[in-house]
Amino acid sequence: MSELLPFPPYLLPSLGCVFVAGPDAREFLQGQLSFDMQRLTPQRLELASCSSPQGRVQAVLWMIQRSDAILLILPAELVDAVVIRLRKYALRARIKVESGVDRFVIGGVRATGEPQASRSHLERDGISLIQWPTDPDRMLIVAPHGTPMQNDAQFATDWQQADIRAGLPQVYLQTHELFVAQMLNVDLLGGISFEKGCYTGQEIIARTHFRGTVKRRMVAFRADGAPPSPAARILSGDSHAGDVVDSVATPQGCELLAVVSLAELQKELRLADSGVVLQRLEMPYEVT
Repeated sequence: MSELLPFPPYLLPSLGCVFVAGPDAREFLQGQLSFDMQRLTPQRLELASCSSPQGRVQAVLWMIQRSDAILLILPAELVDAVVIRLRKYALRARIKVESGVDRFVIGGVRATGEPQASRSHLERDGISLIQWPTDPDRMLIVAPHGTPMQNDAQFATDWQQADIRAGLPQVYLQTHELFVAQMLNVDLLGGISFEKGCYTGQEIIARTHFRGTVKRRMVAFRADGAPPSPAARILSGDSHAGDVVDSVATPQGCELLAVVSLAELQKELRLADSGVVLQRLEMPYEVT
């Protein structure tokens, strides 16, 4: 290990990355992602969504600007699909879009010493250290492939639970193109620019914002039993009231994030498959 990492991080196998490099990388991503790429700096992690022309989210991305490329961090199961999606729009752009699976390994540590600013990014010796959003104790590590990392399934589960408690959205294969970005609170977390120029899916996202028609939002719940799968339906009475975004097992049952109709939020909500009643949890930020 380098002096930057005196001990091996814990592997986070559910995460992967997409490598976007070349002189046109920033301009190209400006036309594809919801974040204003002119604001991306090497010092800070940023959030963005990648959507279909109909404004449906295909991936939620955490981005860092490295010396070798812009890295898009997302679930490993979506890496290949996002590479194909971005290459489809590349045309004559001078860029390279590749899976990062053979270049990088992703892990995490519980930070020691003085916590850094939320979302701060430091790159040294090819290793990126990222202060994870809303949590001063968690640091994400993106290191060259082959860097030693410890395997601990409980650490990965704890990391997912912390993400859910932090209200951080995610999209998986089951929820591909199920939501609009605002339903996942991407706007509340600074991942959407309403002033930048056109990008794929922008028309629907902007219309939803300026017409004030966000009728569903992502909120947190606790429930008994096993964690439901992403896209599992949530009912209010016999009506479809929402869909699960992410979930994790806990000693008491499970915790989850779900996109739910705001009109149904004060009513009794239950999982369609099991009938288990959901108990609403506080979010760490205001959901409007």
